[in-house]
Amino acid sequence: MAGTVYQFPPSVKVKSGDTVTMHCQLNEVQSFCHTVAWVRVNPMSGIIDILQDAKVPPQTKDEGENSVCQASIYNAAVQDSGTYYCIATDREHMYLGNGTAVTVHADSTVMPSVDIMAFTSNNNHDSTVTLQCTVGGSAPSQVFVYWLIGSRKEHGQTLVVWEEGEENSVKTLNNLAISAEEWKIEGQRTCVVKFGGWMFNATLHHYGK
Repeated sequence: MAGTVYQFPPSVKVKSGDTVTMHCQLNEVQSFCHTVAWVRVNPMSGIIDILQDAKVPPQTKDEGENSVCQASIYNAAVQDSGTYYCIATDREHMYLGNGTAVTVHADSTVMPSVDIMAFTSNNNHDSTVTLQCTVGGSAPSQVFVYWLIGSRKEHGQTLVVWEEGEENSVKTLNNLAISAEEWKIEGQRTCVVKFGGWMFNATLHHYGK
């Protein structure tokens, strides 16, 4: 009988700072937990990352076939979100688990940051001003962004950006293009961010030439 690898739970949602534990059941697969690899598929970029040893508990027991292996993410952060797969090898065969989708929500006690700026674009055919609102410190799924241009409401275009560095972070960007003529009209351009039961905003003012 061909071996199979089954992962559970199929999905899990936690708050930042919590611990996530995933299980990988080996059915008729002659392998050992300490040789099982765990990888994550980044939900935004699609890049595959291998979990470091620090996040995979050492498996000291010599489990054989029909074993249940596990991996844990300690002090989970928003950037740990993604789909995790366990990979087991049995001689020349490789077995891939069905995946565990992990969603880590930012702690609601940590308020997002809101920054706003404007970019001008001039060419022979068009002259526009792009308004950009950047929201940091919270999961993109937790925020809703829109614009108030004078008395008009606009939704703009939302993008999610993952930044690499000493600490990976995710930011929500919302861009709105307006005409240069409209930009020159005195008034305010406000980015409104809804986060849970809170509402934040940042405003750009233009007072004419």
